[in-house]
Amino acid sequence: MIEPFAASHLLPAFRIKQFNLAYYRDLIDSYDELTTWPKTLREELAQTIPFSTIVPVKKTKSTNEGTQKVLFKRISDNKCFESVIMRHRDGRNTICVSCMIGCPVGCVFCATGKMGFVANLSAREIVDQVLYFGRMLKKEKETITNVVFMGMGEPLLNLEQVMEAIKIMNSPDFMGLGIRRITISTSGITPKIYELMKGGYKGRLALSLHAPDQTLRERIMPIAKKYPLPELMSTVKAFATRTQLRVSYEYILIDGVNDTPEHARALVYLFGEDITFVHVNLIPYNPIPGAPYKRSTPAAVRAFSQILSDFEISNTFRVTMGDDIQAACGQLATEATS
Repeated sequence: MIEPFAASHLLPAFRIKQFNLAYYRDLIDSYDELTTWPKTLREELAQTIPFSTIVPVKKTKSTNEGTQKVLFKRISDNKCFESVIMRHRDGRNTICVSCMIGCPVGCVFCATGKMGFVANLSAREIVDQVLYFGRMLKKEKETITNVVFMGMGEPLLNLEQVMEAIKIMNSPDFMGLGIRRITISTSGITPKIYELMKGGYKGRLALSLHAPDQTLRERIMPIAKKYPLPELMSTVKAFATRTQLRVSYEYILIDGVNDTPEHARALVYLFGEDITFVHVNLIPYNPIPGAPYKRSTPAAVRAFSQILSDFEISNTFRVTMGDDIQAACGQLATEATS
């Protein structure tokens, strides 16, 4: 972000390095803390480039888990979106970032999808979410361990900005976060997964699957009509083979919709014999306003998981975090303001 300012002011390369170290690694709270720069230069920088492209409007903490949701407003147009930090008991600090305001995909069980598409977020607006939480953690002598694109929006439909943001997060010249600590979650935009492979993306991939067959997937995820399941699965498996990383297949369990033993067996059939890079993340459905669905019963979840295990398919049941503040999977939504 500093390069145009540096070019217009004929700054030497060491000034850029000083800025990047302070801003991305030391996580300064304002330009006043950029003490390696002269005061007059800092003041001119503040007048030229805003310290952040987003501002927190509201912070909501979960009562029973280490989860916090933040409503941000972007300064370009005052439109709002939400992001989440999840602080796990094992010491991990995961930032769930948004790449859009709203979402065009329209999954029937997702509050963000019910908003429709409002706007894409820029690479800097994405990175500024991560930096905000990084500064927060720094005050408690903790650091970010993982970033997941599982907030608002479909990352592969804003791929250029998402990849630019990942470049900043991963580069040793900026944040220096390991690429395998970054996960892109997608509803299944098959051509864009090919683009990820062509571009050499080596981070992790999560596929929002949620159904074991084309018919059911089309019913709960309209995007499936455009990107049929057989080709999608073939592409995702090719991605896993190329990166040698397990793909997380996200599967929200909805009572009476996709959680029966028949659905579990159909899922086993869908994966086929090669399950080397398969991991199924079973997710309890999180209620959203206006949706007629219910969370699967514990007995149904256990039976579903057991069938997968019987066929040696790696699977875990995700512990729900932040559902009391509408911050869990599928619950992020906000009215856009202008």
